[in-house]
Amino acid sequence: MSALIGILLVLAGAIVGFFIARYWLKEHSDEARLNQEVQQSREQLAHYQQEVAEHFATASALVEQLEETQEKLKAYLQHSSELLQQEQAQPSLPFFAEDTMRQLRMASQLQKDSNVKEKETAQEPPRDYSDKKSGLFSSSNEKTS
Repeated sequence: MSALIGILLVLAGAIVGFFIARYWLKEHSDEARLNQEVQQSREQLAHYQQEVAEHFATASALVEQLEETQEKLKAYLQHSSELLQQEQAQPSLPFFAEDTMRQLRMASQLQKDSNVKEKETAQEPPRDYSDKKSGLFSSSNEKTS
């Protein structure tokens, strides 16, 4: 019987060893490594797809803002164009008011009148052109006499 117990113990050890080896090799085999790499690749792909979706959402929002800004710019330019056309239709305003223009004309006329009066009152030639020698260029004899 001792031989029978020995054989049964060897068979039980072989069965337990078979299952332990199978479990151990399953975790450390190439198939397990490949399955782990596939799982990582799937996670990276999902993460990349999420980033791309966020990028497209951001780009879409920016395009909408750009379209709104473009519409505002078009409306502003249209309004400015209408204002310019209205200004061209109206007569241009003078730089000075009518009262100011009248005062300027009167001042100009008074200036002309005063210039004419000064010319009429100046009958004598200036001293530089007189017959009498005076100033620096006169001789010392004439100064004493």
